[in-house]
Amino acid sequence: MAESRRSWVLPIILLAAGVALGYSLRTGGSDHGSFPSIGDRIIGPFFCPEDRCSSVVIDWIERANESIDLAIYSFTLDSIGDALVRAHDRGVRVRVIMEREQLNRWSEYSRLRDAGVKVKLDGNPAYMHNKFMVIDGRVVLTGSYNYTKQADTRNDENLLILVGEDVAGAYEAEFNEMWSGVFGG
Repeated sequence: MAESRRSWVLPIILLAAGVALGYSLRTGGSDHGSFPSIGDRIIGPFFCPEDRCSSVVIDWIERANESIDLAIYSFTLDSIGDALVRAHDRGVRVRVIMEREQLNRWSEYSRLRDAGVKVKLDGNPAYMHNKFMVIDGRVVLTGSYNYTKQADTRNDENLLILVGEDVAGAYEAEFNEMWSGVFGG
């Protein structure tokens, strides 16, 4: 009898600690400041190559109505470049920051710029290793997934879609800092 009682005590204690910690993070109760809430929902995870991450990204780009802000380390995949150009052509404000060290003849940088998309190379002396996209100030695509054929068809990669204004606002603030030339600030 005493042993069966002990078998449920630890899980109850761990559950209570987890709830208390979650409450502390959501309400900004730690000394490290407040954290944005995840928001309405998480879609995914998607794993490449089996989940065809490029198709997921393109589907979300096609849903954009107002804005797309993309910070990406390596970007050579024409299909995603095409989707961004189409979004720009239908009046969506598209801004892209790419890692300077990844600029090469396969990069989408020149093609996007020539199509009128606002594109910048990062000014950070260290690598800008982000891989995130903010759509309409409400949806964030993020993960290890670079927009390359290798990432889409061979590498083990991941992609998450986070839907919510709080988390999108945090990513948007980071993007705007980088766009204005502030790195690590």
